[in-house]
Amino acid sequence: MEAYELDTAMKSMQVVVDTREKKNSHITALLDERKCPYKAQKLDYGDYTCTYADGENNAVSIENIAVIERKASLDELAGNITKGRERFEREFLRAKGAGAKVFLMIEGGSWDAIQEHRYRSQMSPRAFLNTLFSWQQKYNITISFVSKRFAGDYVYATLFMALKNFLLNGRK
Repeated sequence: MEAYELDTAMKSMQVVVDTREKKNSHITALLDERKCPYKAQKLDYGDYTCTYADGENNAVSIENIAVIERKASLDELAGNITKGRERFEREFLRAKGAGAKVFLMIEGGSWDAIQEHRYRSQMSPRAFLNTLFSWQQKYNITISFVSKRFAGDYVYATLFMALKNFLLNGRK
């Protein structure tokens, strides 16, 4: 890909937000600040991905390359692990089956907070941690803890670099 083609494609990046994603105004405000367009659209898995314009100005999704699954807190994640585990794992399986890399972004948590049981669920810290460590391996996900303040930057930077890497190197 020529430098000008890469530049054009990167400038056309549009973040796609799953229609079921709620309470994300802190993320969309950052996208507005960066003048990065976004649109709501149903995604098969994940909460965020992006599109770019190809050489003929067609929108091309990278949903099968990279998605971000956002959890607003450790409490939400614990609920997905305990009460919604089968549905949550099916989402990871669909992403893996499509070849998509999943970035699990957890707002306001940390490995320490799990270890110290700073969440409402009765699930033990050991079970919580073992589940996350297992899923990293089983589904090839990357787990990141971010502050709510940094969440928009995380979404933008992660998708920007996933798109750039895909355009430069293809699916690797």
